[in-house]
Amino acid sequence: MKLVYKNIIINAVVSVLILFIGEFSFYVFLKNNIEKETIEHLYLERYFMLRKLAKGVDIDYFNHNIGDELKIEAIASVKHDVPVLEDAEMEEPGEEEYFASKKIVFDVMQKGKAYRVSIIKTIDEDEGLTGSLAALIFISALLMAAVLVVINVFVYYRLFSPLYQLIRDIKRFSVHKLQKIDPPKTTIKEFMTLSDEISKMSVQMISDYTSMKEFTENMTHEMQTPLAVISSKIERCIQDKDLTHEQAILLTDVTKAVNKLFSISKGLTLLCKLDNKQYTTLINTDIAELVKQRIHYFTDFIENKQITLTESYSEEVSVSMDLSLSEIMIDNLLKNAIQHNVEKGRILITLENRRLTIANTGHATEPLSNRNFDRFYSHSPNSSLGLGLSIVKKIVDYYGFALSYRHEQGLHSIAIDFQA
Repeated sequence: MKLVYKNIIINAVVSVLILFIGEFSFYVFLKNNIEKETIEHLYLERYFMLRKLAKGVDIDYFNHNIGDELKIEAIASVKHDVPVLEDAEMEEPGEEEYFASKKIVFDVMQKGKAYRVSIIKTIDEDEGLTGSLAALIFISALLMAAVLVVINVFVYYRLFSPLYQLIRDIKRFSVHKLQKIDPPKTTIKEFMTLSDEISKMSVQMISDYTSMKEFTENMTHEMQTPLAVISSKIERCIQDKDLTHEQAILLTDVTKAVNKLFSISKGLTLLCKLDNKQYTTLINTDIAELVKQRIHYFTDFIENKQITLTESYSEEVSVSMDLSLSEIMIDNLLKNAIQHNVEKGRILITLENRRLTIANTGHATEPLSNRNFDRFYSHSPNSSLGLGLSIVKKIVDYYGFALSYRHEQGLHSIAIDFQA
């Protein structure tokens, strides 16, 4: 959930809750005050009645002049010197409807006779007014909450617009474009600080990327010449007729080391370029045709080990890739299948359901592990650098394919799923 929506929901819930609590409190306060005024009115009418009686006004005079209902009954003697306040219900004449009321009961004496007086006053009309006010406040609270949400949405989107712009710029940012993130215009201090820091970070990332790219290119270029010179010098030394057997062995080891260094330089340079996404040229490549072409390149190695090759292409699969990367990917898979195979072994190549599988016989290996695709990991360190499959994994990840390995029934199988 977005920050703006979460903040609005919290504010709206809290605001509505406060409004409802305030409305309920007002309702209770208003109702209590109305009941209090009703009771005060009953005491005032009792006082008015006692004053009239003291002046000699006949008790029958009050039948229609006090309260909403008056009951006067003769009693034997005065018992309620102190007035008694009670809850009561008053019936609507001619209708089966009752109204909540308050009643005050007290005893009086007139002309030597005792009377019990009950003054009743309804509070329903006042409660109806209270209910109407409560409903009005409730509706006002809902309208206020709706207005509050709308205002918050508008205000927060205006306030957070620089942040959303900054997020969009971060998503579009790429060091390959060599374009820094420009801070959005805003007057909010926190957003200004955040934007400036991110802009500085983008500049630093571009600088680091440029430096790394230049270093990689320079290293690749500069290392080729010394390695070529060393290799040619070694070859001239090997051709020397006066070379002893021991010296020949030493020079052969040096040649292997130079070739290994050359392969490491080439492999690491390729991995670095993949990490920096420097391969942007896309060509529709027919996988079956590409595999056949690269097999022809490895024919001598396959025949040398007397390996039986079986191919099965059940469909045409075309993918968009850089041509050089596609060749490197297939070459490394074929080289791996040949190099780690046994004499008179087998290689099975199948292409179906947009999945290319290259399986080969080989010596017993460790249980299935993701380490097979780790950089510099090899079951035969003396004969392999451990870069081949890591390069394949990097290329596969670069284009969003899926790579898997399994070992069953004496076959090592590596599969690339092109529909991932």
